[in-house]
Amino acid sequence: MHRGLRTVRCLTWIACVLVAACRPQDDLPAPQPGMPPPPEATPTPGPGPVGGVDLCAGLVQDLAPHPMTPLAAPPVGQSVVDPEFRTRIRRVTAVPHSEGENAVIKPVYSTVQAWNADESLLLLWHRGKGHELYDGHTYRLIRSLPLLSPTDLEQVLWDPVDPDVLYYPSNYNAVPNLMRYRASRNESVVAKRFDFCPSGDWGRLLSLGSDPMYLSWGPGSRVVGLSCGDTKFLYDITRDQVLGRTTVSTRVTAQPGASGRVAWFFDSRVYDIDLRLLRTIPLGDPSSHSSLGLSGTTGHDTLNSVVFDPPPGGSEAADVGTLVSFDLQTGARKVVIGFATGYPYPPSGTHVSAVAHRRPGWVGVSAVGNPAGRGVLDQELLLANVDTATVCRVGHHRSFAREGAWGYWAEPHVVISPTGTRLLFGSDWGNGAAVDTYVVELPSYRAP
Repeated sequence: MHRGLRTVRCLTWIACVLVAACRPQDDLPAPQPGMPPPPEATPTPGPGPVGGVDLCAGLVQDLAPHPMTPLAAPPVGQSVVDPEFRTRIRRVTAVPHSEGENAVIKPVYSTVQAWNADESLLLLWHRGKGHELYDGHTYRLIRSLPLLSPTDLEQVLWDPVDPDVLYYPSNYNAVPNLMRYRASRNESVVAKRFDFCPSGDWGRLLSLGSDPMYLSWGPGSRVVGLSCGDTKFLYDITRDQVLGRTTVSTRVTAQPGASGRVAWFFDSRVYDIDLRLLRTIPLGDPSSHSSLGLSGTTGHDTLNSVVFDPPPGGSEAADVGTLVSFDLQTGARKVVIGFATGYPYPPSGTHVSAVAHRRPGWVGVSAVGNPAGRGVLDQELLLANVDTATVCRVGHHRSFAREGAWGYWAEPHVVISPTGTRLLFGSDWGNGAAVDTYVVELPSYRAP
């Protein structure tokens, strides 16, 4: 039986990124200590929430096995129909096999939005080369992004309102700068320097922590969780204000709930934005893969997690699941995909993505399990609504992940789009010679 073991990624990522991406780079503009941050540009608003459409309409919602059958990967830019689930899978990238161990182009991570606010741009990571910018609908490569020098490859955050902007903590000269990148100008500038963090100390870089989440995306909210060494804090980008701040020896940092009203510290406890304890969540292992989101009905913050082990006093029948959603305002728990709703024990390699900020309540899930894909949930991509407990099974990702040659690099790390109409994932497509990015375009997706 698999158990939920937290993946310790930070040192692995850093070790595998280009050396140039982890050191000062000559082509970056030198930060200007003591200068105020540039004024916040007026955002170009993205479209508001998209409602009125059941994203699972017409998709498989049963609990029967749909054994995976052979399917050739499509050419780049082309699509195939998943034989079992009848959804359209389009290939986004085709990294040359000649790149050897660097033949990997994949989503950054499940908890970090890959698309910008209006889904016109897409950010992926190319091993050995760094981040790359793609057209969000045609998937055409626009440019590589050598200007981006985040502390770790996962630490890039699209603004949830302004489609032209993303943020990242910089590793340039180990100066504690939060950077703002504008895609239209291909330009990075200092958004905020945190003078209470050390400068020039490579052991205490400004960081989103070892297990970052997306920044908050509630109305008027852009709160990000940051750390420098043992100093952990929340920063409101919109108001240019440091909120809660504390000192604790841990590699993670406080992560803001999607509303910007609460915070989560991977310790089964919920805090307010001043990092004062509010309540405890009944979670057996708070370090299991999870993603922070919002309820589409109550507006409450949710923690959406795979649960391999019940909490003290709980039971597998009532608590274990591939997707369990916790209301951070009330502490209430809802098993969406689990024993209680007729599904089997959670497969290994399960990741959750609740960053559909234009369709709150909808969550994407990827599970690896048995590479043969014979059982329910094995090799599957799923879409679920944590409010209604609606679940649809949308495809086989066909990636061996840790069961194959590529290991962690081939984990699908599904990312749900802001509108919830697409699921992005990485795949070695049957333990192949490269890891590429693919996308399930759901029936609800409409290209512009």
